[in-house]
Amino acid sequence: MKNIAKILCPVDFSEPSHAALDSAVDLAERYSSEIILFHAISQIDPTPTPSYTMTNHLMDQVHLFLQEMTENAHKALKDLIDNHIAGRVASRQLVEIGDPATSIVNAAKEEKVDLIVIATHGRSGIKGFFFGSVAEKVVRTAECPVLTTRLQSD
Repeated sequence: MKNIAKILCPVDFSEPSHAALDSAVDLAERYSSEIILFHAISQIDPTPTPSYTMTNHLMDQVHLFLQEMTENAHKALKDLIDNHIAGRVASRQLVEIGDPATSIVNAAKEEKVDLIVIATHGRSGIKGFFFGSVAEKVVRTAECPVLTTRLQSD
């Protein structure tokens, strides 16, 4: 089997993503891998529409809001590292603003990861049709192997 030196583990702070992180840590321990804990913040489109023009003040507020979300994400990732990873394997965190699936795939490519471990949320039917699946998009477009995990029901 190919050496797995780097594992990218995207999290959205949900219970399924915490379970995926636990799986990633188990793999990282087995292969002496580094884990890159990743969170994507969806971009807020500040483009004015014909029926609404966003003022400079509102655009500044969007920028401040994204900055605050980024800081909060870094704190939450640090908590995950402290509670799930610390002392077990090498790890670091990465936060980006953009479409989650695209950001995950781009980060995997830029970081030259060997594996992505990502949770599925089990959406189907109308929710799955309208919202799509970040995990499914990552599986289709990533250049490295992707391991999907699903939270087991009791």
